[in-house]
Amino acid sequence: MRGRDPQVARAPRRRGRPLAADADRYELYQRSVQSPEFDIALMTRIYRTHNGRPPLRLREDFCGAAALACAWAASRPDRSAFGIDLDPEPLAWGALHNLRALPAAAQRRVQLVQGDVRTVRTPRADLVAAHNFSFFIFRERDQLREYFRAARRQLAEGGLLMLDVLGGSDTQTEDREEVRRIGGGVRYVWEQKRHDPINNRAVFAIHFSFKDGSLLRDAFTYDWRMWSIPELRELLAEAGFAFSEVYWEDADGDTGEGSGVFRRRNQAPAEGCWMAVIAAGTLPPGRGAARRTGTKTAKSGKAAGRSPRVRSDLFDHLFGGNSR
Repeated sequence: MRGRDPQVARAPRRRGRPLAADADRYELYQRSVQSPEFDIALMTRIYRTHNGRPPLRLREDFCGAAALACAWAASRPDRSAFGIDLDPEPLAWGALHNLRALPAAAQRRVQLVQGDVRTVRTPRADLVAAHNFSFFIFRERDQLREYFRAARRQLAEGGLLMLDVLGGSDTQTEDREEVRRIGGGVRYVWEQKRHDPINNRAVFAIHFSFKDGSLLRDAFTYDWRMWSIPELRELLAEAGFAFSEVYWEDADGDTGEGSGVFRRRNQAPAEGCWMAVIAAGTLPPGRGAARRTGTKTAKSGKAAGRSPRVRSDLFDHLFGGNSR
């Protein structure tokens, strides 16, 4: 996360302390952007497809306030999680608000670590998650390959690295904003500030506006390289992953907008703005327990190797329901 010094804009001709001045940007971020329940459901189903059992240990890289790591430990009594982030501020907030909110037994199964995700060593995990496009901070191929190699070293046999990816022509449009109400008189604003087509570098920001007219500007800012799916899959292979697969959001047959269902795909239609999930594995497909034994996946009842489909509102969390 970035935006350590957000700017508060006072509402014109208003007296008193602006609501933006007392806003908790991490609480607003979690309310408007994150969906750990969806992430857990999707990761569990994909992992079970390949391994025939649920994943138990999660490492959340670039964890910020560790909402996913904490939700993971709370989801089952036999699950544990590690959260890694370089920035001490969101880690401290997450320890106070997310970790402390868990039952004592679940708290003991979560460990938060301040450090570089490329060098921090933890017990090998079933899943390593790098969500919310966090790895886009690596703008050079060597940097990103180094991170992928480090993530692979942290995975147990049959483990998966989970990445989400953002793209489409609309993400290359400068001075564009998407606004969405998140309740309590607060609006979430996603701004696309700049895009450089030569190096595919882009700058985005999250703002929050309030019912008194005040604005928490640049609550979070992001300076990313917009990596393409082929680039990422090539780097994953170079880093030693045995395979990678892409989960793409289906389009609604009537409206053409995102349906909230993610399906494994080898090809996809061109869309103005899209989000996908990449799963990269340490074992070749067919060597996991599910594919060897023909175990069926939980909930869906479909034979292993079939493409799991998971409903999600994650895209809408970022861009609103009419952004496609």
